Amino acid sequence: MLKVENVAKAFGKHQVLTGLSFQVNSGEIYGLIGRNGAGKTTLMNIMAGLSKADAGKCTAQECKVGYLPDLPSFYEYLTTGEYLDFLLKNQNPEKRNELLSLVELADNLRIKTLSRGMRQRLGIAAAIINDPDIILLDEPTSALDPSGRADVMRILLNLKKQGKTIVLSTHILADMERICDKVGFLQDGLIKRELYVSELNAGCSFVRVVFEEAVAGLMDHFKKANLNFTVMNNQVFRFQLDGADSLETQKVLFQALATCKAKVLSIQNEASNLDSIFQEVCG
Repeated sequence: MLKVENVAKAFGKHQVLTGLSFQVNSGEIYGLIGRNGAGKTTLMNIMAGLSKADAGKCTAQECKVGYLPDLPSFYEYLTTGEYLDFLLKNQNPEKRNELLSLVELADNLRIKTLSRGMRQRLGIAAAIINDPDIILLDEPTSALDPSGRADVMRILLNLKKQGKTIVLSTHILADMERICDKVGFLQDGLIKRELYVSELNAGCSFVRVVFEEAVAGLMDHFKKANLNFTVMNNQVFRFQLDGADSLETQKVLFQALATCKAKVLSIQNEASNLDSIFQEVCG
């Protein structure tokens, strides 16, 4: 299990993390989502023990941790087998072969000839060479084609079956939906929202309403109608429709729209997915 409690980190006057907390259980894959510069790599380095937090604590540092940075580097002149033998101090050829089999690489491939996807797979093998309890992966599918991404996803699901605790960050939210159990949205140095991916398929959908102009009292009007909504900006409202009650919620919503004093420009159905939630939380 990985537990991060009230972690804060600043670089000079720039506060990157401001008391961030979350927890990942054994056998779970946790997706860390945020804009560029939100602090995902800083957090990864702290969890890996490569950087010290200004405040708070991380129990990952009390376990064996494997870490794949966003730009892994290798000794280019070695083969894949030689590189893993080097990390294993030439003492465990069975482990080398097991790792190469897991990431589906031959042992005689010269590293300088490997594609980006093959390098990522070799990086995963290196990250788990000491059988860590917790595996941290910073952008493991960046710049990979769909086939390469599928290879990485397959490897991570295999590791999950072994009971590993996995945290990864990626900008490819479709991959998060495919593989993660839980995701956290990092914004303003905090996990602003956290949800189980299974919630995305719980029959929840949304209606996005765009008004011609901002009108005072709109929020109070919709609150009186007991509608669950998010204000994207003063002219865009996002109303939530829940499961079996969605038809009744739609009826209440349209009655509220008909009696409000604002002119509606557009009404659009919107499915619940990580991209729409990202726009809501971090957009």
